[in-house]
Amino acid sequence: MPRPKRDTAAGIFHVYTHCVWVSPALFRDTTDRMSFLRRLAATTARVEWRCIAYCLMQTHYHLIVAVEDGVLPIAMQRLNYSYAVEYNQRYGLRGHVQFARYGSRRIEDDDDLLGCFHYVATNPVEAGLCRRPCDWPWSSYPAAVGLTDPPSFVDPRPVLGCFSDQLEYASSALRDFVEKS
Repeated sequence: MPRPKRDTAAGIFHVYTHCVWVSPALFRDTTDRMSFLRRLAATTARVEWRCIAYCLMQTHYHLIVAVEDGVLPIAMQRLNYSYAVEYNQRYGLRGHVQFARYGSRRIEDDDDLLGCFHYVATNPVEAGLCRRPCDWPWSSYPAAVGLTDPPSFVDPRPVLGCFSDQLEYASSALRDFVEKS
């Protein structure tokens, strides 16, 4: 039975992937995470997508991205392939680094975007990796709520715009939404 066709139309998507079973983690250390973030930045610069948010866990990652028609599979292949090559070289492995094809889900509206952002931002807390979402250093959440400088390749305006056009108010409202709900 063939795999179902991917949704490749323009839109905003929650994208996620997990490590292959033979590896203990997709991101074993800071070097792995920094390598992935460099590749995410490079992919964002080269393809027609906007990275709204990211969160790197140990065994998987989450992205929220806005894409043009046909861009999501091209960008994900570039991102995952380049990371897999470096990861395999570093650890003396071969083959796939991700367990399966990446997963993606179209985000339908602002409420869906906020719910997805909340899920991504609180994932490290739910996994017991930190007490508060703003404590996890491998997420764009602290920058989205104004606690750190944002990475140049992340644009949280779509999620902030759900609250206000005024950045300070929107950042504060987003933090309240994520940390108090």
